[in-house]
Amino acid sequence: MTVVRSDVDRWEEKYRRATAVPSLIPDPLLVRYADLIEGEGLALDLAAGTCHTAVQLARLGRQVIALDCSLTALQIGQRIATREGVEIKGLVADLDDWPLPQSTFEVITCFRYLNRELFPAMGNALKPGGLLLYKTFNQHHLREFPRFNPNYLLRPGELTRAFPDLELIVCSDGVDVSEPYSFAIARSPRTS
Repeated sequence: MTVVRSDVDRWEEKYRRATAVPSLIPDPLLVRYADLIEGEGLALDLAAGTCHTAVQLARLGRQVIALDCSLTALQIGQRIATREGVEIKGLVADLDDWPLPQSTFEVITCFRYLNRELFPAMGNALKPGGLLLYKTFNQHHLREFPRFNPNYLLRPGELTRAFPDLELIVCSDGVDVSEPYSFAIARSPRTS
């Protein structure tokens, strides 16, 4: 009999091995576009891991739900939030099984996680005028990590078409640059 460990088990194991609470490392994308993100309202950080993005969103004034499949990662994130003097709410859920509620969030972030089937749900979960910040690895990542599974990498040009119902504000999708990340910031249409 072959036992296959789930993704959830692998992530739990990874975070349990952590020996110290890591320092907060601000993501350059959130720093650069802080003026778009800053404000009140509810933000959702998908695949939050140890909540670095969630903590940054809280520092920008947002009420934040950090969603991840790993309870241990969220507990580490809570300690980071406490150390930084902000509050976040952790939610343990597997994104493969948890439906995103519609028209609920002013901001949604998803960094370093790729599930193409979630793209429409992310857009639908935004309130009118809501902002999506999406950033993950692209195929340039294979140069440094050639054994990385290419199914979890964005293809050049893919991100520009990923959210057709949203207004694309800025996008760097690996076509013209050699960065191992692609990112997009997009806005949900405002109602009249």
